[in-house]
Amino acid sequence: MDFILGSSRRVQTSRKGEIGMKKLMTMTRQFRDDENGAAMVEYSILIGIIAVAAIGFIIGIGGWVTGRFTGLCTAMQASGVGTCATGAGT
Repeated sequence: MDFILGSSRRVQTSRKGEIGMKKLMTMTRQFRDDENGAAMVEYSILIGIIAVAAIGFIIGIGGWVTGRFTGLCTAMQASGVGTCATGAGT
C-alpha cells in the first residue's frame, strides 16, 4: 500500500505494521473491557477497610480491659483486700 506525501514522495507501508497496530488496538480494547483489575482493586480496598476496623476494635477493647483492671487494682488497694503486683508473672 502506498501513501503519497508532499508532491512526489511515496512512503511504502508494510503489512506487518498494520497487523501490529491491529493487535495493539485489540489488546487495548480487551484491557479496557476487562473488569478483573477493577474488581481486584475494590476487594483490596475492602480488605484494607476491614483490617483498619479490626485493628481499631482490638485497640479499643485493649484500652477498655486495661482500664477495668486498673480500676479493679485501685479498688482492691483501697479496700485493703489485696495488692496488685506489677510486672509479668509475679
